[in-house]
Parts: sequence; C-alpha cells; structure tokens
Amino acid sequence: QATATAGESLKSPDTMKNAVNILKTNTRVALALGHAFLAQLGRIYLDMLNVYKAYSQMITQMVATQGPLMIKSSQVRSMRAVKKETLRLIETFIERSEDVQSVLQNFLPPLLDPVLGDYTRALPDSRDPEVLSLFAMIVNKLQRAMVAEIPKILDAVFECTLTMITKNFEDYPEHRLAFFNLLRAINTHCFTAFFLIPAPQFKLIIDSIVWAFKHTERNIADTGLNILLQLLKNVQGSDVANLFYQTYFIALMQDVFFVLTDTFHMPGFKLQATILMHMFNLVETGQIAAPLWDPAQVASPTMTNQLYLREYVCTLLANAFPNLTPVQISGYVRGLFDLCKDVPANFKAHLRDFLVQLKEFSGKDSSDLFDEEKQAQLDAARQEEQRRAMSVPGLVGPYNPLRQDDMADS
Repeated sequence: QATATAGESLKSPDTMKNAVNILKTNTRVALALGHAFLAQLGRIYLDMLNVYKAYSQMITQMVATQGPLMIKSSQVRSMRAVKKETLRLIETFIERSEDVQSVLQNFLPPLLDPVLGDYTRALPDSRDPEVLSLFAMIVNKLQRAMVAEIPKILDAVFECTLTMITKNFEDYPEHRLAFFNLLRAINTHCFTAFFLIPAPQFKLIIDSIVWAFKHTERNIADTGLNILLQLLKNVQGSDVANLFYQTYFIALMQDVFFVLTDTFHMPGFKLQATILMHMFNLVETGQIAAPLWDPAQVASPTMTNQLYLREYVCTLLANAFPNLTPVQISGYVRGLFDLCKDVPANFKAHLRDFLVQLKEFSGKDSSDLFDEEKQAQLDAARQEEQRRAMSVPGLVGPYNPLRQDDMADS
C-alpha cells in the first residue's frame, strides 16, 4: 500500500500509531520466545527496514523543506517512535538469539545501510541513541565475529556523535552514555579492529576516552576509566604495544594524574589508582621496550624508561603543586615505583596519603577515597551477622537463601 501511494499512507497518524503497537507486540513476543521468534522476524524483517528507511527519508525531506523545528513536530515524533520501536524489536531478538552465524549473515547486512546510513545523514537532534545501544548489544553478543564490521560502524557513528557530545557536558546525555558503552564493547571484544582504522581515527578514540574520564558525570567518568584500563591490558603484549606506548603512554599518565588530583573526581579514585599501578608496573618491570622519551630532546646515553618516568612525574607534580618540597615529591614518586609491584591496597594507600596532604584536598570531604575500605567493612559485618544467624538453631529457615548458600558451600 505504501508503495502504491508513494509512501503517503505511512504519513497517516493512524498508520504510525498502529505500526508502533504492532512492533511493541512483536517485541513482547520476541522477549518471550527468544530464538524461536526467528520465523516471525524473518517474514517481516526486510519490510520493517524498508519502513524504517522510508520514515528516515521523510524526516530528512521535511526538515530540509520546512526547517529544523520540524523535528519537534508531532508528525516527526510519531515517525521517530516507529523507528525506535523497530530498533528495540531487532535488539530484543538478537540479544536472545542462539545462532550467532545466522544473525551475522542474515540480519546484520540488511541493517547497516538503513540504520547506520540514516544515523550519519540525520541532523544531530534527529539521531536516535537507540542506534548506538543496538550496535553495542550486537558487538557484545557477536564479539569477535564483529571485527570486520567495526570500521563501518565507526565510520558511521563515531565522529558525528563525538561532535554532538563534546560541545559541553550536558547536551545529548543518552547519546553520550550509549556512545561510550559502544566503545567499551568494541574495546572489550573487538580490540584488533582498532588496527584496521586510520591512525587519526584511533587518536580520536583515545581523545574521546580521555574526555570521558574527565567528565563531570560519574557514570561517564567511570566508563571512560574502565575503557582505558581494558585498553591498556589489551595493548600489553600486542604487536602495536611499543608504538602505542611511544605515542600515548606519557600523555595518558598525565591525564590520569589530572583527574586523580582533582577533588571533583574523587569518586573515581579506585579505578584511577588501578590504572596508575598498571602503568607504573609496566615501566618498572621493563615491559615497555621502546623509549618513552624523545631522543632528540634527551641525549643522555644512560637514560632508561624507569629513570625518565621518575623525572617526568617529579616535574609534573612540582609544577602542579609548588607548595610541596622536592623531598616530598621525590619520596612520593619513589613510593609509586616501589609499591607498583606490591598488593594493590598498599599502592592505593600511598596514593591516598599523598592526596590528603595536598592543600587542594584540605577542608574537602575525602570520604570517597575510602569507598573500597568502607565497602569491605560492610561486607565483613554482613558476613559476620549471617554467621551468627546460622549458628542459632531455628533462626534461619531451611528455605532461606542463607541456608541454601551454606548447603551449596558444603
């Protein structure tokens, strides 16, 4: 019918309302049936994507002829509702599918142009964050099978989304979170795909990670720190390790020190400390073979990565905190190298002791620096309470979860 009327029937409010209801019904069925929904989705999949593409073209045409304010019109909102429900249905099915190859071969190829192409071409305000969420889920589901597709995905969504979210810390919050979840999924499951993209694009990825962990919103900052930690672990021992370390190691360490010593980012202390311990350990144990310094600027024949990093961190902290004496800074940096091979708790305690000495932290609530210890105390107290309850006959019933856990352990 839509073809016969040149798509006019799709513009009907009743048509759009019915389409949303039909898609929601199918989503609920897919949620219940899981992989068995394959037969139904196979019958409607291409038609669904054609309708998605048609609405995308209509929105683009309406905005081009009538101006950007059309994005907020009821008609465009209804069209976008159909598109969003389409994405939710696809995500629901793929997430519950048991046949990775079928998804990769039959469902992914037709999806790329209508969805990714539309996302790239659309105005920022009409880009749906569900697109980013869908592809994050697909990468998490298909994992390494998605490596070859990652460059296409990044070409379509990376730079245009980054431009949207980095103008300030407030606009497009849903896009921001979905974007970094997608980047985290790619980094976790398809790290080798980073070798397939141009160097300038990879630098943008590094810049976006740094921007994320400097963000004022805690969940974004924590996501950025987690991505960086996983990235450093992925790079370790890889074929690109030396080139990566020479290009990014020092700059990344400086950025992590920036958030570590910023009182606004105290809630991220645990992850910040874990990243720094990993980085200092790489240098102290000689796992970085390439020089971290520029030979054109450092001509000393006896220079090593360990010596260079000590000098660099001492200079960095001296410039940032002129109230500290050289002896204080030297002792602190020496402790970072000595404790990076120790248990994490000792390294974190050393970092924390240094931070509480800074005048920037004086008078501030530094309780966030002790979150890990407080949680450990709560867990210990809860376990002790459970132990006491289990020791009293009849206090805990046979079907109580505590009793079941105790039976499983025995």
